[in-house]
Amino acid sequence: MEANVAALIVQAGRQDAEDRAEAAFGLATAVTGREDDPAVSALIRLTGDAEPDVRDQATFALGTLAATDSPAVRDALRARLDDTDPDTREEAVRGLALRRDPRAVPLLGELLAAGSAHPHTLQAAAVLADAALLPALEQYEPGDPEVAEALTACDPAQRDQRDRAAATLLEETHRLLPGTDAALSLHRMEASPVLTLTTGNAPLTWNVDRLLARADGDPLRAAALVAQDAEAVGPARV
Repeated sequence: MEANVAALIVQAGRQDAEDRAEAAFGLATAVTGREDDPAVSALIRLTGDAEPDVRDQATFALGTLAATDSPAVRDALRARLDDTDPDTREEAVRGLALRRDPRAVPLLGELLAAGSAHPHTLQAAAVLADAALLPALEQYEPGDPEVAEALTACDPAQRDQRDRAAATLLEETHRLLPGTDAALSLHRMEASPVLTLTTGNAPLTWNVDRLLARADGDPLRAAALVAQDAEAVGPARV
């Protein structure tokens, strides 16, 4: 892995802009999360590249693809909020929103109000979960799963209802599958809680919002679906 990162860093310094942009994607997958991660440092440098396309790709790689957060990462994203390239600016807004940076709220609201229903923009709105984004989100088709997820996250009443349903789902899952270990978790760069069922081998996971949608919002039915899915995997896994 270290040799691969070293090669990508060399590629990120080449004169050809396409090479540098391609290196950004490779560096995003090599991020370890360490404080002194050389992949993150290289990505941050690329976000300030002279070529707009390289800045765009690097800001997307750092802001959306790389699951890392630090003051340096946020500073690099904030530095692109006034970029002359509009695509780079959008990627910077999304990256900050995915890190729940409140300064992204008005800028993300502007993107949504202008009709930017890109899946990454909707994901960022769902993660940021700010009620100020609701007016802009309400112009979109609520039947779209990504729009629905953002609306649920940003509406305090819907979010509270979802959280209560998730708690009931967990309790019922424990009742239906007493021999397994079920738990809820929420990654800081994800909008929906995840239900994880620890089994004999690899864990089984469900996006709670999508699971509840499958069950028409009924947490008891959702738990039954979990039990059904787990049974379909087979006794070797449960």
